[in-house]
Amino acid sequence: MRLLKKKKILIIKFGGLGDFILSLSAIESIKKHHKKDDIILITEEPYKEIALKSNYFKEIILIKRSYFYFLDKVLIKKELKNKKIDKVYDLQTSRRSSSYFSIFRASGVEWSGIAKGSSFEHTNPLRDKMHTIERQKEQLLIANISMTKNKNYSWLFNGKYDFKIPKPYGVIVPGGAAKRKYKRIPIKIFESIIEVLEKKNIIPVLIGTSDELKVCRNIKKKFPNLINLCCNTSILELAFLLKESNLIIGNDTGPMHLGSLSGTKTLVFFTRFSNSKLCGPRGKDVQTLIYEGNQIEFLKKVKIFLNSF
Repeated sequence: MRLLKKKKILIIKFGGLGDFILSLSAIESIKKHHKKDDIILITEEPYKEIALKSNYFKEIILIKRSYFYFLDKVLIKKELKNKKIDKVYDLQTSRRSSSYFSIFRASGVEWSGIAKGSSFEHTNPLRDKMHTIERQKEQLLIANISMTKNKNYSWLFNGKYDFKIPKPYGVIVPGGAAKRKYKRIPIKIFESIIEVLEKKNIIPVLIGTSDELKVCRNIKKKFPNLINLCCNTSILELAFLLKESNLIIGNDTGPMHLGSLSGTKTLVFFTRFSNSKLCGPRGKDVQTLIYEGNQIEFLKKVKIFLNSF
């Protein structure tokens, strides 16, 4: 009996943590469709931990993107040397990632994305007005892949870590990427939330990256009894912390997307400068609130959520 040769399937995914989390559904669907093939991921260092934990990939290639697209292509060519790629799924679908199509065009490699002239080109003119998950679902349908319905992300949260935090506790995400400060709501609102939690004997736990370090330190000064874990968790440690918590509250940023898959009740804040309908976290216990400048009215809505605890 002649054995079928395994195909080499390449997935391209960069972006922020939230973008990567939102793409897990598409990645899982590609993996199931190509279950007998070798899946290779091109991404960046921050997502290596999740990618390894998922067990979706035969190989993970990390590149540090340059300001210049052509330098990216040099790196990718080098990394893929002697690897005969059969099909590419560009889940980034940006102008930059679409430019990588030129690497594969001459060899006739199948390409799913928005690159002009690709074999499975996503040409819907309304694609940029679709939520990431729906947009990728449509992209994969063009490539004859149905999105997985019963998704299982338990692998993300099955680690065991001992933070020695007594329950109940609530995770607070008061910051967000430094380049996108317009997505942050006023710190005074978070201070009011912390006051409510402490009255309810729920321990506030702050998390974030170096972008939020100053914010978290300033909050800690006002509330010495809270726990500040900013810059002190890996992504998988954070996943465990979120799943074990009683509630998660924060701005629209990567950890909130992770929290949305944890099963913990989650409240995500958006400003009028970002659109939850395009990139908001998805999950059965996820609520969103849009901050439009009125702190008093906004806090009334937040307290409705907090009153359930």
